Amino acid sequence: MNKEKHELLMELNSEDKNKVRIAVEKLSKYDDPEVVKALIKTAVKRKSKSILEAVKASLISMKSKEICREAVRLFKYTEPKLRQLAIDVLTSKGDECISEILEYLAKSKDYNMRKFALDIASRLKTKSAFNTIKELINDENPNVRNTAVEYLKELADMKDEVVLTLIDSTKYIEDLYSATTFATTIIYGNFKDQRLTQPLKELLAKFKEPLIRHWIYKTLLFLGCDEVMGKALENARKLGMEKDLEKDIEIFGVNK
Repeated sequence: MNKEKHELLMELNSEDKNKVRIAVEKLSKYDDPEVVKALIKTAVKRKSKSILEAVKASLISMKSKEICREAVRLFKYTEPKLRQLAIDVLTSKGDECISEILEYLAKSKDYNMRKFALDIASRLKTKSAFNTIKELINDENPNVRNTAVEYLKELADMKDEVVLTLIDSTKYIEDLYSATTFATTIIYGNFKDQRLTQPLKELLAKFKEPLIRHWIYKTLLFLGCDEVMGKALENARKLGMEKDLEKDIEIFGVNK
Protein backbone atom coordinates (compact mmCIF):
# COMPACT_ATOMS: atom_id res chain seq x y z
CA MET A 1 0.00 0.00 0.00
CA ASN A 2 1.14 3.54 -0.76
CA LYS A 3 2.73 4.90 2.41
CA GLU A 4 1.00 8.29 2.29
CA LYS A 5 -2.36 6.66 1.60
CA HIS A 6 -1.86 4.30 4.55
CA GLU A 7 -0.99 7.20 6.85
CA LEU A 8 -4.03 9.19 5.72
CA LEU A 9 -6.33 6.21 6.29
CA MET A 10 -4.89 5.84 9.79
CA GLU A 11 -5.44 9.57 10.36
CA LEU A 12 -9.19 9.01 9.92
CA ASN A 13 -9.14 7.45 13.41
CA SER A 14 -7.72 10.58 15.02
CA GLU A 15 -9.63 12.28 17.84
CA ASP A 16 -8.78 15.62 16.23
CA LYS A 17 -11.64 16.54 13.87
CA ASN A 18 -9.45 18.94 11.92
CA LYS A 19 -6.89 16.20 11.20
CA VAL A 20 -9.69 13.88 10.10
CA ARG A 21 -11.09 16.53 7.78
CA ILE A 22 -7.70 17.18 6.20
CA ALA A 23 -7.12 13.43 5.73
CA VAL A 24 -10.53 13.10 4.05
CA GLU A 25 -9.69 15.91 1.65
CA LYS A 26 -6.26 14.48 0.77
CA LEU A 27 -7.61 10.96 0.26
CA SER A 28 -9.74 12.07 -2.67
CA LYS A 29 -6.73 11.66 -4.98
CA TYR A 30 -6.66 7.94 -4.19
CA ASP A 31 -9.66 7.05 -6.28
CA ASP A 32 -10.23 3.42 -5.31
CA PRO A 33 -12.84 1.23 -3.51
CA GLU A 34 -10.83 1.02 -0.29
CA VAL A 35 -10.78 4.81 0.09
CA VAL A 36 -14.45 5.13 -0.81
CA LYS A 37 -15.44 2.63 1.89
CA ALA A 38 -13.17 4.36 4.41
CA LEU A 39 -14.72 7.75 3.68
CA ILE A 40 -18.25 6.39 4.03
CA LYS A 41 -17.29 4.70 7.30
CA THR A 42 -15.84 7.97 8.55
CA ALA A 43 -19.04 9.84 7.70
CA VAL A 44 -21.14 7.30 9.61
CA LYS A 45 -18.81 7.32 12.61
CA ARG A 46 -18.16 11.07 12.89
CA LYS A 47 -21.28 12.84 11.64
CA SER A 48 -19.84 16.32 12.34
CA LYS A 49 -20.78 18.96 9.76
CA SER A 50 -17.21 19.77 8.67
CA ILE A 51 -16.28 16.12 8.19
CA LEU A 52 -19.51 15.30 6.34
CA GLU A 53 -18.93 18.26 4.01
CA ALA A 54 -15.36 17.07 3.38
CA VAL A 55 -16.55 13.51 2.69
CA LYS A 56 -19.19 14.81 0.30
CA ALA A 57 -16.69 16.98 -1.61
CA SER A 58 -14.21 14.11 -1.87
CA LEU A 59 -16.77 11.56 -3.06
CA ILE A 60 -18.19 14.00 -5.61
CA SER A 61 -14.70 14.61 -7.04
CA MET A 62 -13.85 10.91 -7.26
CA LYS A 63 -14.74 8.54 -10.13
CA SER A 64 -14.71 5.10 -8.49
CA LYS A 65 -17.69 2.92 -9.40
CA GLU A 66 -17.80 1.88 -5.76
CA ILE A 67 -19.22 5.29 -4.84
CA CYS A 68 -22.71 4.48 -6.14
CA ARG A 69 -22.93 1.21 -4.23
CA GLU A 70 -21.58 2.66 -1.00
CA ALA A 71 -23.51 5.94 -1.09
CA VAL A 72 -26.88 4.28 -1.62
CA ARG A 73 -26.29 2.11 1.45
CA LEU A 74 -26.23 5.24 3.62
CA PHE A 75 -30.02 5.17 3.47
CA LYS A 76 -30.05 2.30 5.95
CA TYR A 77 -29.11 4.86 8.61
CA THR A 78 -31.94 7.00 9.97
CA GLU A 79 -29.91 10.17 10.53
CA PRO A 80 -31.19 12.83 8.08
CA LYS A 81 -27.70 14.25 7.48
CA LEU A 82 -26.36 10.87 6.36
CA ARG A 83 -29.28 10.41 4.01
CA GLN A 84 -28.79 13.94 2.69
CA LEU A 85 -25.14 13.11 2.07
CA ALA A 86 -26.26 10.12 0.02
CA ILE A 87 -28.73 12.23 -1.97
CA ASP A 88 -26.11 14.88 -2.75
CA VAL A 89 -23.46 12.37 -3.80
CA LEU A 90 -25.81 10.24 -5.90
CA THR A 91 -27.27 13.30 -7.59
CA SER A 92 -23.78 14.54 -8.48
CA LYS A 93 -23.10 11.31 -10.38
CA GLY A 94 -26.07 11.72 -12.71
CA ASP A 95 -27.24 8.59 -14.52
CA GLU A 96 -24.06 6.78 -13.50
CA CYS A 97 -25.81 5.62 -10.31
CA ILE A 98 -29.30 5.08 -11.72
CA SER A 99 -29.06 1.26 -11.54
CA GLU A 100 -28.21 1.40 -7.82
CA ILE A 101 -31.01 3.89 -7.23
CA LEU A 102 -33.47 1.55 -8.91
CA GLU A 103 -32.23 -1.59 -7.16
CA TYR A 104 -31.83 -0.28 -3.62
CA LEU A 105 -34.41 2.51 -3.49
CA ALA A 106 -37.05 2.52 -6.24
CA LYS A 107 -37.70 -1.21 -5.84
CA SER A 108 -37.44 -1.27 -2.06
CA LYS A 109 -40.34 -2.66 0.00
CA ASP A 110 -40.01 0.40 2.24
CA TYR A 111 -42.07 3.21 0.71
CA ASN A 112 -39.79 5.79 2.33
CA MET A 113 -36.90 4.45 0.27
CA ARG A 114 -39.01 4.73 -2.87
CA LYS A 115 -39.65 8.37 -1.99
CA PHE A 116 -35.90 8.91 -1.66
CA ALA A 117 -35.55 7.53 -5.19
CA LEU A 118 -37.97 10.24 -6.29
CA ASP A 119 -36.01 12.93 -4.43
CA ILE A 120 -32.91 12.02 -6.41
CA ALA A 121 -34.69 11.50 -9.74
CA SER A 122 -36.33 14.94 -9.56
CA ARG A 123 -32.91 16.51 -9.13
CA LEU A 124 -31.29 14.53 -11.95
CA LYS A 125 -33.86 15.61 -14.56
CA THR A 126 -32.66 13.03 -17.09
CA LYS A 127 -34.62 10.61 -19.26
CA SER A 128 -33.70 7.73 -16.94
CA ALA A 129 -34.81 9.80 -13.96
CA PHE A 130 -38.13 10.57 -15.67
CA ASN A 131 -38.68 6.87 -16.28
CA THR A 132 -38.13 6.23 -12.55
CA ILE A 133 -40.71 8.88 -11.65
CA LYS A 134 -43.14 7.54 -14.24
CA GLU A 135 -42.83 4.01 -12.85
CA LEU A 136 -43.47 5.19 -9.28
CA ILE A 137 -46.63 7.05 -10.30
CA ASN A 138 -48.13 3.56 -10.42
CA ASP A 139 -46.88 2.71 -6.93
CA GLU A 140 -49.22 0.92 -4.53
CA ASN A 141 -48.66 3.61 -1.88
CA PRO A 142 -50.60 6.89 -2.42
CA ASN A 143 -47.88 8.96 -0.74
CA VAL A 144 -45.34 7.69 -3.26
CA ARG A 145 -47.75 8.22 -6.17
CA ASN A 146 -48.51 11.80 -5.15
CA THR A 147 -44.84 12.60 -4.61
CA ALA A 148 -44.08 11.25 -8.08
CA VAL A 149 -46.80 13.44 -9.62
CA GLU A 150 -45.55 16.47 -7.69
CA TYR A 151 -42.00 16.01 -8.96
CA LEU A 152 -43.14 16.01 -12.59
CA LYS A 153 -43.22 19.79 -12.40
CA GLU A 154 -39.40 19.72 -12.26
CA LEU A 155 -39.29 18.14 -15.73
CA ALA A 156 -40.60 20.94 -17.94
CA ASP A 157 -38.01 20.11 -20.61
CA MET A 158 -39.86 16.83 -21.21
CA LYS A 159 -43.25 18.51 -21.49
CA ASP A 160 -44.86 16.15 -24.00
CA GLU A 161 -43.98 13.01 -22.05
CA VAL A 162 -44.95 14.66 -18.77
CA VAL A 163 -48.37 15.68 -20.08
CA LEU A 164 -49.10 12.14 -21.24
CA THR A 165 -47.98 10.82 -17.86
CA LEU A 166 -50.21 13.33 -16.05
CA ILE A 167 -53.20 12.26 -18.14
CA ASP A 168 -52.55 8.63 -17.24
CA SER A 169 -52.19 9.53 -13.55
CA THR A 170 -55.75 10.88 -13.30
CA LYS A 171 -56.92 7.32 -12.57
CA TYR A 172 -55.30 7.67 -9.15
CA ILE A 173 -57.00 10.91 -8.16
CA GLU A 174 -59.21 9.84 -5.29
CA ASP A 175 -59.20 12.60 -2.67
CA LEU A 176 -58.39 16.26 -2.01
CA TYR A 177 -54.66 15.64 -1.57
CA SER A 178 -54.23 13.85 -4.88
CA ALA A 179 -56.44 16.42 -6.63
CA THR A 180 -54.47 19.41 -5.32
CA THR A 181 -51.16 17.70 -6.10
CA PHE A 182 -52.30 17.08 -9.67
CA ALA A 183 -53.55 20.66 -10.05
CA THR A 184 -50.49 22.39 -8.59
CA THR A 185 -48.17 20.24 -10.72
CA ILE A 186 -49.91 21.46 -13.86
CA ILE A 187 -50.07 25.08 -12.73
CA TYR A 188 -46.62 25.51 -11.18
CA GLY A 189 -45.01 23.31 -13.81
CA ASN A 190 -46.67 25.57 -16.41
CA PHE A 191 -47.99 22.62 -18.39
CA LYS A 192 -50.48 24.51 -20.56
CA ASP A 193 -51.62 21.75 -22.85
CA GLN A 194 -55.16 21.31 -24.12
CA ARG A 195 -54.85 17.53 -23.93
CA LEU A 196 -55.32 17.93 -20.16
CA THR A 197 -58.71 19.61 -20.53
CA GLN A 198 -60.88 16.56 -21.19
CA PRO A 199 -59.43 14.43 -18.35
CA LEU A 200 -60.08 17.34 -15.97
CA LYS A 201 -63.68 17.66 -17.16
CA GLU A 202 -64.12 13.94 -16.51
CA LEU A 203 -62.86 14.50 -12.96
CA LEU A 204 -65.56 17.14 -12.47
CA ALA A 205 -68.15 14.50 -13.26
CA LYS A 206 -66.50 12.15 -10.75
CA PHE A 207 -66.30 14.44 -7.71
CA LYS A 208 -69.06 16.37 -5.95
CA GLU A 209 -66.97 17.78 -3.06
CA PRO A 210 -66.78 21.58 -3.57
CA LEU A 211 -63.12 21.90 -2.52
CA ILE A 212 -61.95 19.18 -4.91
CA ARG A 213 -64.04 20.75 -7.66
CA HIS A 214 -62.47 24.13 -6.84
CA TRP A 215 -59.01 22.81 -7.69
CA ILE A 216 -60.24 21.14 -10.87
CA TYR A 217 -61.98 24.34 -11.97
CA LYS A 218 -58.87 26.36 -11.13
CA THR A 219 -56.73 24.11 -13.31
CA LEU A 220 -59.19 24.28 -16.19
CA LEU A 221 -59.13 28.07 -15.99
CA PHE A 222 -55.33 28.00 -16.00
CA LEU A 223 -55.58 26.00 -19.24
CA GLY A 224 -57.78 28.75 -20.70
CA CYS A 225 -61.06 26.86 -20.48
CA ASP A 226 -63.26 29.92 -19.86
CA GLU A 227 -66.50 28.00 -20.43
CA VAL A 228 -66.35 26.75 -16.81
CA MET A 229 -65.87 30.22 -15.31
CA GLY A 230 -69.47 30.73 -14.20
CA LYS A 231 -69.70 27.37 -12.42
CA ALA A 232 -66.20 27.82 -11.02
CA LEU A 233 -67.11 31.16 -9.43
CA GLU A 234 -70.39 29.77 -8.12
CA ASN A 235 -68.55 26.86 -6.53
CA ALA A 236 -65.92 29.21 -5.06
CA ARG A 237 -68.68 31.38 -3.61
CA LYS A 238 -70.00 28.42 -1.63
CA LEU A 239 -66.52 27.95 -0.17
CA GLY A 240 -65.96 31.63 0.56
CA MET A 241 -63.11 31.60 -1.95
CA GLU A 242 -64.58 33.71 -4.74
CA LYS A 243 -62.10 36.60 -4.36
CA ASP A 244 -59.17 34.18 -4.36
CA LEU A 245 -60.39 32.57 -7.56
CA GLU A 246 -60.94 35.99 -9.17
CA LYS A 247 -57.30 36.83 -8.44
CA ASP A 248 -56.24 33.55 -10.03
CA ILE A 249 -58.36 34.28 -13.10
CA GLU A 250 -56.66 37.65 -13.44
CA ILE A 251 -53.19 36.06 -13.08
CA PHE A 252 -54.07 33.33 -15.60
CA GLY A 253 -55.25 35.98 -18.08
CA VAL A 254 -58.62 34.35 -18.66
CA ASN A 255 -61.29 36.59 -20.19
CA LYS A 256 -64.34 37.05 -17.98
